[in-house]
Amino acid sequence: MTKLLLILLLLSFAHVCAADESGYVQQLQELAEQGNGESQFALALLFEQGEEGLARDREKAFALFLQAGKAGIPAACLYLGIKYENGSGVTRNLAEAAHWYCCAATKNWGMAQFLLAGLYSKGRGVENNKIKALAWYELANEQGYPAARESMLQLTAEMTAAQVEAAHRLCAELLSTENCSGL
Repeated sequence: MTKLLLILLLLSFAHVCAADESGYVQQLQELAEQGNGESQFALALLFEQGEEGLARDREKAFALFLQAGKAGIPAACLYLGIKYENGSGVTRNLAEAAHWYCCAATKNWGMAQFLLAGLYSKGRGVENNKIKALAWYELANEQGYPAARESMLQLTAEMTAAQVEAAHRLCAELLSTENCSGL
C-alpha cells in the first residue's frame, strides 16, 4: 500500500510541475541530456506514464531512472528499488532492490530505510542480519516512517541485549557512508 502511495505521489508531483511552465518538458530534456539527475528522474516519470505530450515509453523511462539513480537521486533510487523488488517492468531481483534501497536509505529516506530493513530481517536479496535490520528500522523510525517503530519492537523481542546494542552502534555508521557495495 505504501509503495503505491509513493508512486502516486511522485507522479502527481511531476504533473504539478509540468503544469507550471509551458516549456517544462523541453527544459527537462535539455537538462537530462546534460546529466542533471533530478531532470532525468522527472522526465522518466513522464515517459513512464505517457504524460505532457510524451508517448508512453517504459524502456526510455527505465533508462532515465537508472541514470538518475546512478546520479544518486534518492527518489530514483527508491523507485528503482521498488521496481526490482516487485518485478515491475524489470526482472525481479532482490539483491538489486537492496542496492537501490541502500542508495536512498543512506540519504535519510525513511521509506527506503524501512524497506531495506525488511530485506535484512528476512534475508531477501541480502544476508539475514537482524542487527542491520534493527539499525535500519531505527533510522526509519527517526525519520518518522509509520510502521518502523512496530517492526523495531517486534525484531528487538527476538534479539539478545548484545545484538540490540550492536544495532544501536551501527546506526551512526550506516549514514556516515554512502557506499552500498558491502551489502
